[in-house]
Amino acid sequence: MQANETDFGPHVKDIAEALENKLDHATIVEELRQYVENYGIDLPTAKEAIVRKHYGNPGALQASPHTQLVDIIPDQQAVSFRAKIISVFSKDITLKDGEQRTIFEGDMTDGSATLRYTVWREEFTVKPGAVIEVANAYTKGWNDRVDLNLGDRCRLREVEDPALEALEIPTATTNEGDATASDVAGLRSGMGSVSLTVRILNVEEREVTVRDEPKTLWSGTLADASGSCRFTAWHDHGLQAGEVYSVDNTYVRDWRGIPELQINENSTVARSDTELPALNELEGGTHYTVETLDERGGASDAVLEGHVLAVREGSGLIFRCPECNRVLRSGQCMVHGKQQGTPDLRTKLMLDDGTGALQLFLNRELTEQVLGRDMESCLELVRESYTPETLIDDLEQALLLKPLKVEGFTRSDDYGLMFFARKCEPAHSLDVPSIARQFLAALEA
Repeated sequence: MQANETDFGPHVKDIAEALENKLDHATIVEELRQYVENYGIDLPTAKEAIVRKHYGNPGALQASPHTQLVDIIPDQQAVSFRAKIISVFSKDITLKDGEQRTIFEGDMTDGSATLRYTVWREEFTVKPGAVIEVANAYTKGWNDRVDLNLGDRCRLREVEDPALEALEIPTATTNEGDATASDVAGLRSGMGSVSLTVRILNVEEREVTVRDEPKTLWSGTLADASGSCRFTAWHDHGLQAGEVYSVDNTYVRDWRGIPELQINENSTVARSDTELPALNELEGGTHYTVETLDERGGASDAVLEGHVLAVREGSGLIFRCPECNRVLRSGQCMVHGKQQGTPDLRTKLMLDDGTGALQLFLNRELTEQVLGRDMESCLELVRESYTPETLIDDLEQALLLKPLKVEGFTRSDDYGLMFFARKCEPAHSLDVPSIARQFLAALEA
């Protein structure tokens, strides 16, 4: 994307006014492009040079050359700003042409917002807490997030700025504003510089391919008294299941819509004597409400209780593509065309706990459990009745308006919050009158 008048924001107008509007905007934009993009000159110097070139007074320039982070948008060129570094992580990558490179990532803030950044250079010696001045950065949008990119043509230097130096670096901060995490339940995607004390529930070593290069990583589940989440360690920190560790300088990314803690070679990991619930207590999952799950975007090991409001279309007997496992529609797979499908069972429900509602999915095993029938019995019933709706009628009779307790994982996407159950049983502890009052109050609000 080429820089244009919008990219340079108020600076074109600032130059024009300093020249008493003797130079048209299109010419100013073109000259700014030449200075900033072709010659690699920072924006403040370029502005002064253009004004001098056309016999104006640089002292008449008014607009600040530094953009606040909150005003930065995706796909901008020639961005200049000052910010305080929150975190720095180095990362080895392989480019499309096979070149091996080390880049640096982290978070920075100027008090107006906190953004992720990537430094595309072999060396970056700036430490957390330092204030940097940047010129000629560019931005990209990713998942409704703005990422700053500091490339080879970018100029950066450490500067003294008392106002920025005085900013407190939070334990964890997201691009959406100041949001700190003091426990696992508080983790949100996009957080950086996260410090927690956790117990490792399980961990496994895996071989993966990253940009055509083999790499070893360690993944599993960790927890504290507030909840659990998945983690990925990109460096061997010697993590052992059942042990308690303090982890510092970590960050959070999405994994299928669920917050996942990332631990790399720059993270600090140490055994801790902090008392946390025992391993068998934490393995039982964490109780959530729909409202809490929706707020955090999901959970990897959740327990939820609520009432079934509806058995949704697509429940009961279905047929899947034998090649990709997608559900067939009228015998057709959207990828592989007409197929002789493999029979399967599932249940799609709407579950409400008084704080909100979500889609609940029961797999074949749990659907058989609810129906009290195995697959062969279900197929025979459908053949006898000539309609798959028979199973849906049985599911409604077994589940509709009934209280359920489910365990599993949740994720959120464009279709809302979805819960994929691993266990399902009747719930006996729900306070039905209280839930009814909450539901009626919500309708009247």
